[in-house]
Amino acid sequence: MSSNTCLLEHMEISDCPSLIWLSSRGDICNQLQHLKIERFSKLTQDFHETVYLKSIRISNAENIKSLPRGLDKLSHLQEIEVNGCPSLVSFEESGLPTTNLKVLSIQYCENFRALPKCINNFTSLGELKVVYCSDDVSFPEEGFPTNLTLLEISDAPKIYTSLVEWGFNRLTSLQQLDISGEGCSNVVSFPEEWIGMTLPPPLTSIRIRNFNNLEFMCSKGFQHLTSLQELAFINCPKLTSLPGKRYASLA
Repeated sequence: MSSNTCLLEHMEISDCPSLIWLSSRGDICNQLQHLKIERFSKLTQDFHETVYLKSIRISNAENIKSLPRGLDKLSHLQEIEVNGCPSLVSFEESGLPTTNLKVLSIQYCENFRALPKCINNFTSLGELKVVYCSDDVSFPEEGFPTNLTLLEISDAPKIYTSLVEWGFNRLTSLQQLDISGEGCSNVVSFPEEWIGMTLPPPLTSIRIRNFNNLEFMCSKGFQHLTSLQELAFINCPKLTSLPGKRYASLA
């Protein structure tokens, strides 16, 4: 084995607020595959030396404004989860790896306002969560990758409005849909009746939450959901009807 090779594959760092570097020697991280760091404020290391990383989980880092550089070089990266980073605004302009990324989750980052511009090119992305970030976070101009199997959005009215106009039906592989409608006071039906849209047939689970003015489900949108197993409505105080008798027993 080369003297420059380290077998370390998993690293977890928590409550080390003075830590700046993962290692003063790049070789300690050159085989690292899974990295979890939480409650830190000064870490500035780039990811250029951790080329085999498969997953990155960052949480409760109050001062981090952007993720370390080099993410776009991590061709093995499959999962990015960022939770509780209130100063995070966006990703670096260099972007994220587009080849193997399967999970992208941004939660409780209240100033985060921009998804990667090229997210539609993430050909392997299956799960996307944008949960309680800035209510100004916008829908990518080119749309979402159509191969998503799970989509969860909360308190993102701009994304929801644009997603309706772009078309849920384009997400032809979608199996799980979870939408929380804070800020969507103009929504009275789901899917919105005026758009005449049907939901993706592969859906097995739909959860609709916190739509204060939602009154009814548009039956046309549900007509091809032969695989639906879970249908949940939570905190929709004006909801008066379900999408036909077919789903009444699921609610």
